[in-house]
Amino acid sequence: MDKRVQNLLKNHKASSLRELSGILGISFDKIKNVSSGRTSFNSLYVERKQRRTESKHSKELAELIGIVLGDGNISKFSRCQRLVISCNSRHKKYIEHIRWLVEGIFNKKPSLIKRSKANCIDIYLYLQDIDKTLGMPSGNKIKNSVAIPEWIFREKGYLKKCLKGLFETDGHYGLNKKSYVEYIQFCNKCESLNRSVFRALRNLDYSPQVPGSSYVRLAKKVQVRRFIKEMVFQRPFPALMN
Repeated sequence: MDKRVQNLLKNHKASSLRELSGILGISFDKIKNVSSGRTSFNSLYVERKQRRTESKHSKELAELIGIVLGDGNISKFSRCQRLVISCNSRHKKYIEHIRWLVEGIFNKKPSLIKRSKANCIDIYLYLQDIDKTLGMPSGNKIKNSVAIPEWIFREKGYLKKCLKGLFETDGHYGLNKKSYVEYIQFCNKCESLNRSVFRALRNLDYSPQVPGSSYVRLAKKVQVRRFIKEMVFQRPFPALMN
């Protein structure tokens, strides 16, 4: 392997040539040819074109934003960005749905990587301007005080899809065995996000409880049932212990 390619792997903390391809935004075949010596190292950066995406408001984009706010992360590298969405590997249909959303919005098929020591699949995408398309900053979501983008509040159809994405990633269903109170809640450590979820539910004529430090809850049976029906969820909710 070319020593300069080895240095790129080390500097970008990439575990393989394919991962390096995504980080640099350079085709895998080109990196492989350079690594094997078939083409020169300098050819890596000749007429290299990065895809740039334009943010077009849609229900699909609103749903993906909700998913990323819940279980996603955007990392920034020197030449591109990386989107990672983590999913329970048992929810195969939901994973395929997320992959379909990502590919449709960014016009690039993401990669799926199964974690060796966890029941989890990570959906990866390397591209420029992911943060601009999704309208949220890269890095730590709590430190960046992320929230639902304002454009989503302007249309109820967008708001429903965003909440669907949020609750399908960080939503929980519970039934209190003593009082038989049925509830559904969004659990997240980001207070700014919880406040915007509370606001979104109020905008859709729900009566959420005042948000706590780590959750927003609907606790009226009629509203819980209406919410589950209205959101058309695709994956089952984990039950809360009571």
